This record gives sequence, structure tokens and C-alpha cells, in this order.
Amino acid sequence: MQIKSISIAKLTIPLIRPFITAIRQTDHVEDIVVMIKTDCGTIGYGSAAATPLITGDSKESIISAIQNIIAPKLIGKNINDFNQLLYIVQTAIKRNSSAKAAVDIALHDLLAKWCNLPLYQLLGGATNHIETCITISVKEAKVMAEEAKLLVAQGFTTLKIKVGLNAEDDIERIQAIRENIDHKIKILVDANQGWNAKSAIQVIQNIEKHHLNVALVEQPVKADDLVNLKYVRDSVNSFIVADEACFSPQDALAIAKNNVSDGINIKLMKCGGLDTANAIYHIANSASIGCMVGCMLESPIGVAAMTSFAVSKPNILYADLDPIALIKDNPIVGGAKLVGNQIYLANEPGLGIQGFNQGLELVSEIK
Repeated sequence: MQIKSISIAKLTIPLIRPFITAIRQTDHVEDIVVMIKTDCGTIGYGSAAATPLITGDSKESIISAIQNIIAPKLIGKNINDFNQLLYIVQTAIKRNSSAKAAVDIALHDLLAKWCNLPLYQLLGGATNHIETCITISVKEAKVMAEEAKLLVAQGFTTLKIKVGLNAEDDIERIQAIRENIDHKIKILVDANQGWNAKSAIQVIQNIEKHHLNVALVEQPVKADDLVNLKYVRDSVNSFIVADEACFSPQDALAIAKNNVSDGINIKLMKCGGLDTANAIYHIANSASIGCMVGCMLESPIGVAAMTSFAVSKPNILYADLDPIALIKDNPIVGGAKLVGNQIYLANEPGLGIQGFNQGLELVSEIK
């Protein structure tokens, strides 16, 4: 199975409601889609979400990295030289983790199709579904509380609460949500780097004092401030997770060596694909650091890839894979689907994606 061409396209999907965090706001999913075509007509699908304030990758930089640097090095190569292909992707260019992830996903999709297995089975998974939490964007406390009630009524049992704009208001937001939902419903709090250490400790100690049943607090301080991330972790009893602070296996090693956090959130757009995600997972496991999986605001292509990874691992604490629940319509034929609070994967070879029914805009084709 020889790689003959690589196509790049844009995919835009409207959201049901605006997605708002401490660092950005958007009302669309905007993905760059990669389609690797082989001499036998098989297509491997991958995608990347542009998050300039997190990964540093814009739509333009993702397209350029794939089109001008990564893709030309793969044309003519055979998929059965799989590990060499992954090495080419990771070493073709520095950083550019989202571009690498898109190509890595497409290569994994191709390999699974070549083996005639769903990707989750190729990765070692026995089940094709996983429970996902759902995100509540940062808004006024009353609005977030009402949204929480609505989502619980829809069957979601774990809510991820976006905060990080103002410590005092964030306390009010979390309390309002907890007061309006059953205490058995789990709450994950994500500050998206929005607090300083003092504010983080203030909010988390308030959570603990009032027994708000918050399962974890994610990335309370700036991504590059491991000293204060550790300080927060050592000052509270709550479970602290590193998200933007962990992009690579090297970051995971630093977190493990210095006891910086209790957990790590693994995302393909940060680490550059499934292969490096696997390395981070095993480093964290070896250091008894908990792992959750997440994604950026991505299309169902990236969600399917991350879900395939998650169901192949025996001890993923939480899965934050809710973009499928946030989009108005799914333009992708096949692949991942949301049923209740579960992401289900297709039992077809690879990611099970058959194509697109709308929204795809071809950018270029590399031969």
C-alpha cells in the first residue's frame, strides 16, 4: 500500500452555542483535514484544530507545514514501513504539533485499514465506546447553573466547568452549579491557565471547605509555570491535572520527576499524534500519575482518533471528548457518534470514516 497523494482541506462546522473559555471564544469548529491516498484507492483520514493561543498553530501554519514540509517526504512511501513514516512526521519539522497530529492520525487510519481492523482494536482496545463529560462554557453563574441542569437532564453524569476569568466569580459559578444538580454528578473544573497561584489556592480551598464534590482541577496556572503548579498541588487536597503544561513525553518526564501534578490530560493536538500520546501515557503510568484524555474543539475525526486511543487504555480517569455534542450537525459519514453520554466508534476498518456530506473545502493536493 503505497502513498500516492495527500490532500488538504478545510472543514467548518457550526456549534449549537458559543464555546467560551478563559482564553478564547468561538461559534464554529474549524478543522484542517488530511486525506492520505494510496495506490489501491484506500484513504486515511486525519484532522487538526488550530489553537494559536495553546499550541501556537494557526490554520495557515498547519496547512503550510503539511503541504510544504511533511507531505512531500511521505509521497511514494509504503504504509508497511509504518514506524519509519511516524518518525518522518515527527522529525520533519520542529514543534507544529497539530500538523503532525493530523498526519499521524491519517497514517494510523491507513494502517488499521490495511490490517482490516477498527483502529481501536489495532491499538489494543476491546470495547468501541467510552463515556464523555460535557463542557459548560464560562458565563454568568445563573446561566451556567441552568445549562448544567439541562445537560444532566440529557443524561450527562460528568460536567466540565470552564472558569479562570475571576477567582471570586469562579467560586460563585461552581457553587451555583453544584446547588442546582444532584451531588452524585461529577464536576471537573478547568481554569485554562486563568488563575495565579494565590487565586487558585483560594478557589480550590473554598471548593474543599464547602464539599462541592469537584473531582479534579485542571491547569490552574500558566502552562510554563511548573513551580507554581506544584505549589498549588502541594497546598490543596484536590486532584490537580496538568493540561497545557504537558505537550510532550519530555514534559511528562519533568512533571513526574518533580511531582508537579496528580494527573495529565493527554491531547493529540498538543503531543503530535497517537504515537507520542502513547509515550506520555506510559510515562505517567510508570510514575503513578493519573491520565485523562481530551481534545481541542475538533471535528469528529479527531474525536474518533482520541476515543480509539482512550478505549485501548485500561485506566483512563475521564474522557473529555464532547465536541460531537456541541456541533449542530455532523458532516462526516461514518466514524464516531454520540449516543447519550457515550462516544461510539464504528466497527469498520480504521476510523470507519466514509467521507463527507457537506462543509469540506479542498485546499491542495500533494503528489
